[in-house]
Amino acid sequence: MNDISLVEKLKILMNIIVSSPLFLFCSMVSVALLILYIILIKKNKKINKWIFIIVWCILLLMLIINYNSVVLNLLDDLLDNIIMALYFPSMPVYIIILIISDFFLIYSLFSKKMNIKYRLINFVNALLINLLLILIVDITKRNNIDIYNQLSIYSNSDLLVLFQFSTAIFTSWILINLFISAHTKLKQYDKKEKEELPEIVFEEI
Repeated sequence: MNDISLVEKLKILMNIIVSSPLFLFCSMVSVALLILYIILIKKNKKINKWIFIIVWCILLLMLIINYNSVVLNLLDDLLDNIIMALYFPSMPVYIIILIISDFFLIYSLFSKKMNIKYRLINFVNALLINLLLILIVDITKRNNIDIYNQLSIYSNSDLLVLFQFSTAIFTSWILINLFISAHTKLKQYDKKEKEELPEIVFEEI
């Protein structure tokens, strides 16, 4: 493969951009939104987030409609890769899981604003994954396994089970956090609705 200079790369990029009408349209809309955003910030006016969200959704919908087969294939491949990564985990995936779990554990310990439920869930998740790490290291050492070799991991049933348990715990942690977050948001919304209801009734009377 020949090395391409920066000027040639820029020319190729410009040719790709010019050949895509949808990209040009989306770029113009994005620039218009950026200018509007800057004007609103400079004038210290309240930014209506729904305008940006609606426009963003319209652009995304146009992308899906124009390239539906490609988008569906990408989503299908992404889902397959996620399932493979969870059910047949690799060492890089496990390291990422470990780093994220420990990061949220440390953040939970130092954060004063975090809810006690999130603190407890983050602590339990990190604790279980780190305990499984001890078993993974122990089995790797005793059996002299190359953990960066996928075949070595899959050929050892004990090691594979430990990796699968780690990814299952991590996935459960994400789902529980999402559920609690959604439940909290709904409770806050219901509370806000109940607080505003008497005022509305009074105004009507």
